[in-house]
Amino acid sequence: MNTVVIGAKGFVGGYLVKELESAGHKVTAVDIPEVNLLDRECIDRLLQNTKPDYVVNLAAISSVGASWKDPASTIQVNVVGTLNVLDAIAKHSPKAKTLLIGSAEEYAQQSTPLKESCDREASNPYGISKIAQENFAELYRKKYGMKIICTRSFNHTGVGQRTSFALPSFVQQVATIEKSGQPGVIKVGNLSAWRDFSDVRDVVHVYRMLLENKNKYEVYNVGSGIAHKVGDLLQTIIGFASVNISVEQDPEKMRPVDIPYQCCDNSRIVELGYWNGTKIEETLKWMFDHECGAKNCN
Repeated sequence: MNTVVIGAKGFVGGYLVKELESAGHKVTAVDIPEVNLLDRECIDRLLQNTKPDYVVNLAAISSVGASWKDPASTIQVNVVGTLNVLDAIAKHSPKAKTLLIGSAEEYAQQSTPLKESCDREASNPYGISKIAQENFAELYRKKYGMKIICTRSFNHTGVGQRTSFALPSFVQQVATIEKSGQPGVIKVGNLSAWRDFSDVRDVVHVYRMLLENKNKYEVYNVGSGIAHKVGDLLQTIIGFASVNISVEQDPEKMRPVDIPYQCCDNSRIVELGYWNGTKIEETLKWMFDHECGAKNCN
């Protein structure tokens, strides 16, 4: 199984490469500066040289906040970059199976778990870019007969995720205060939102299973099926510490538009037996212990 992972040095990429290699894949793991999604010739050479059985494109501007700061770059990387990858696959490895990572941010807001059949109506540039990616995937399936599976992945976290995301930011701040041995204050954004958070290791397991097995559908939600209030998860993290920690809201961390509730209907992957279901509290403790390191919090 010859597999190319684009965006392999990102947060999810490292976990996916380990997951694939442990299952016997020969992985070509590439990222900046080896490849640039917007360099068509570079992507073309990559696919020409590797002729893979599988391709996973993880390379993206994946932060909603970052997408608001630079919508144009978000569209360039997430849509034009993906088109460059699909064109190169069609040219050099037309029988390869491709996994494109989308997002729950594609969906219209609703107060019940989101099924793959639910309406898509993104409320931010990142979500819009992923809808466009998925639409082009359908076009390339029809025009070239390509095997393309799209995920709509809900929030996932773990050791190594950037602190521009809420949970790793909370973990880092709480662990830093804990290591100081003194009471402290952490800065946060919106704590009232409800979100479906998963362990990154569970997510990459699903990605591998979607690659290796026959697929009944072309789109799969990837998430835990459980929504948690962000403020409750913050209190869980604070509970790992032994010092007093207070919370202050930082206007800089607030999004221009924020969805109050988002939860995954993950019945497709659960029915297939692909979902491991690590509890998010276990994931947060893993992150907290790692952040504390050898100094051994608590």
